[in-house]
Amino acid sequence: MKFDSFPKIERTKVLQGRFVPGVINNGGSYFFINLQVFEDGLIDCWEMVDLELFKGKLNSGWVSPTIPNGKKLSIHHLGNWTIKSGEWFFDKESYFIHIKEVIKELNPELKNLYNCFGTTTKKVGKTNVSLLGMADGKPIRVENPENYFSKKHQGDNFQSFLKIDDLNYHLVNINIFADSQIQIFGIEDPKLVTVNEFNLLVKDGEILTELPEDSIVHIYGFGKCTVGTCQYSENIEEKLSEIKDIISQLNGDKTTSEICLEVYNKYINNPTVKLKNELRIAYENIPEHLRTYVLKDMDVKDIPIRMIIYGEKEIERWSHYLISKEEGYELPHLNVPKPKDE
Repeated sequence: MKFDSFPKIERTKVLQGRFVPGVINNGGSYFFINLQVFEDGLIDCWEMVDLELFKGKLNSGWVSPTIPNGKKLSIHHLGNWTIKSGEWFFDKESYFIHIKEVIKELNPELKNLYNCFGTTTKKVGKTNVSLLGMADGKPIRVENPENYFSKKHQGDNFQSFLKIDDLNYHLVNINIFADSQIQIFGIEDPKLVTVNEFNLLVKDGEILTELPEDSIVHIYGFGKCTVGTCQYSENIEEKLSEIKDIISQLNGDKTTSEICLEVYNKYINNPTVKLKNELRIAYENIPEHLRTYVLKDMDVKDIPIRMIIYGEKEIERWSHYLISKEEGYELPHLNVPKPKDE
């Protein structure tokens, strides 16, 4: 009997999980992340692992329950700050227990926990292929938590700060949904506000992306730290633009990045001054911190678009160009068409 004669099928299973504050120590650089912890015992810490492998990540220092004084804390699409001092809730052992308790809250009897049997990859030919990939968990808002069949809204999120007073701030998750409702998590009593109410919080300086030096940042369920020098921080107005993009995407509408990509492809097929000008407008409509990813190419990023709009010298911003120049290698090239009617 040939099994190939039977049609192949797949199935998708929905698993409940929690975002849990955590830190990745990648070569001495500390990155705040929302660990994605699921009811089947899998944890996404920039790699999906089971509990046993997660313990190894803790012991190796890849996952850290603390940030040493003097080190820099990076928060994706928010900023980077030097830590002057910190008070952290956990050490390695207690943090592992904490993560296990989160799983137990989701799965009280700890049934059917996933077992990676010591590895998360398999060999396909000469290549190691990830068995589990990345989790890509999204925030969920349930209209009536008491009703199992209640309507659920899936959203997206980013981090910002919520002001307590002139010295103290909460690091919060901003969960955005298609119906323009926004949850503010990372505080004892999460808030649910409309987009207009959120905009007022920004206008009043209660939601922000920048911090005064010596501010105390409270990370709910993880600890607190006093921050020193800021290496960079995002602009709060750009985050408001990001909210509009997220709501568009959740409603099946085009984002500013998708609109820009369409114009870019039109220009590549028919390079004209008119389309170059349209490309500039479309590109500059994208929230600044999201412009890098328009072409969905982690190699060249947005350099080809910038070269079309701002000139060929933009190639000097390309990481490959900078490394080649520093190492004395032959400088790389990117060919982008100039307007044929210029």
